[in-house]
Amino acid sequence: MREIKEMEVCPDDMLPYILVGAIAFIVALVIGFLSGILYRKKVAEKEISSAEEEAKRIMNEAIKSAENKKREALVEAREEILTERNEYEREVKERRSDLQKQERRLQQKEENLDHKTELMEKKEESYAAKLA
Repeated sequence: MREIKEMEVCPDDMLPYILVGAIAFIVALVIGFLSGILYRKKVAEKEISSAEEEAKRIMNEAIKSAENKKREALVEAREEILTERNEYEREVKERRSDLQKQERRLQQKEENLDHKTELMEKKEESYAAKLA
């Protein structure tokens, strides 16, 4: 009978090309994997940096807002103090005026009493002179 020749899966002269291709494929996979890791790391770093910048921006805005509110509160407090001071001074001036009016009235009453006392003394003198 005839000899059956075994079929080779891979001829011997193709084997080096297949090995080089497989090694190149494995190397490409490793390089691709490492490149992917590096790319993801850079993307994550950019996202973190962006988030940090956003946080700084928000903090700066909050600080500015707080400073503005503080300034507004100080201005309002100064205005309130000025209003209260003016009100106080107006009340003091009004009280002084009232006191001066009362003093004038008292002085007039005193003068009237002095005048009446003088008149009474003159009448007494004239009665005393008439009786004597």
